[in-house]
Amino acid sequence: MSHAPSVPPTDGVPRLRVVTYNLLLGGGGRGERIAAVLERCDADVIALQECCDLDLVRDLASRLSMEMLVGESSDGTDLNLAILTRLPVRRWRNHRHPNLMLRSHLECEVATGRRGLPRLRIHCLHLAARFGERTHGEVRRMGEIQSVLHDISRFREMPHLITGDLNSIAPGDNVAASAFLARMAELRRAGVVVRGLDGLLSPLERGSAAESEVAGRYQKVGIAPELDVGLPRLPWILTPFTEVLPRLPYTDRFLNANIQRWTIEHLLKAGYVDCYRERHPVGDEGYTCATWMPAARIDYAFADPLLAPRLLDCVVIGSARNLDPDVETASDHLPLRTDFRLD
Repeated sequence: MSHAPSVPPTDGVPRLRVVTYNLLLGGGGRGERIAAVLERCDADVIALQECCDLDLVRDLASRLSMEMLVGESSDGTDLNLAILTRLPVRRWRNHRHPNLMLRSHLECEVATGRRGLPRLRIHCLHLAARFGERTHGEVRRMGEIQSVLHDISRFREMPHLITGDLNSIAPGDNVAASAFLARMAELRRAGVVVRGLDGLLSPLERGSAAESEVAGRYQKVGIAPELDVGLPRLPWILTPFTEVLPRLPYTDRFLNANIQRWTIEHLLKAGYVDCYRERHPVGDEGYTCATWMPAARIDYAFADPLLAPRLLDCVVIGSARNLDPDVETASDHLPLRTDFRLD
């Protein structure tokens, strides 16, 4: 079903609204909360990552009266991409690069019905995390984004948006590294994360304790038990380090200096505009992950030079200025909402 783009009643300006959202391993047990968040976003196009449960995505599309497009991952896993749209789809394609991309590159061209911006392409991405690979992880992401830009260059030029979970840090952005590690120490002391058989600091396995005890431990640290799949696995050797790491400005400066930022820098050099940073100065962190410890901005919307002049706003749903009652328990990511002027 197709509808006209949403027009917020505050100013009457016809606008196109795009949301990107990582569902966290399919959204199991969190479907109602995810749907409620997306309903309040009132988006025309939604780019989704980690769509492991396609029935859940299908239910979301039906509930939101949107068409569903699915991009199966390149590595054969179920970490699929999806695009939901209220706008008519002119063409779409899932670009799979089995030897270069872990997931894929889902592209969709929609018609807006407006003379000023009649057509627009949305490129939904989920780049590799692989943070344990350190520099090699960023090298992998660089190869993936270069594959995406090559895909885009093969077709005629058109206003377009690259959006999704890029698992990368932008130049000038600060990662709350010491606060994140201190939070991990708190989770370890509460018994929410424990040393696993693989030697990693990992979430407490279901069945290793009574369900009520597991739920109680999570409640103690303010995390929904359903988000256990979003807790990271870290080398156990970091445990004493997290206990003594001082939470001081110079600590974060040191830790941030060792984060490679080539992927986002590459997009900026290619002429793309970081929509959030265009509307919010450095210092307004715009953290999108994790909901239980906001520490990094890794979800983005990048407008090409044809689309960028139409940017109206870009906000993180669930941030202090854009509160939402369900985001903290719906996923480990916060949605990013971007608006563009149509006329």
